[in-house]
Amino acid sequence: MGRTIDEKIDENLREFKRYQVKLRQIADDDIVTRINVLAEQLVFIGRLASIFSELNKQLYAYRKQVHTEAYLAAKKHKNAMAEKAVIQIRHEEAEAYGNARKWNTAFITTREEINALKYKFKINEADGSNYTNY
Repeated sequence: MGRTIDEKIDENLREFKRYQVKLRQIADDDIVTRINVLAEQLVFIGRLASIFSELNKQLYAYRKQVHTEAYLAAKKHKNAMAEKAVIQIRHEEAEAYGNARKWNTAFITTREEINALKYKFKINEADGSNYTNY
């Protein structure tokens, strides 16, 4: 049987944190190691962004379904009753959307950091500085 979304989130968050601890232990001038650890961490950041995006889409579909069912079941004040039925789902959907955006931003930022470190490595290699860390 497949894992639940919460289990997937917990697993990937643990891995993300594990790599975060590794990053704190790496010296700033050890560029190659930082690039490698960031690249490995990027996988888990991307997975978290994907999981929360998927959750957001699932909650959206579920909210639309509940809204429609409540609308059709209501005798009077159909819109108000349908909206009342989906209030909690809207909150959950908003939280999932926020998490998806947060992890997507983290993905982009980490990717940019990797590229900046690669550029710094090329510059250091070209001028011969910091050669002991390669």
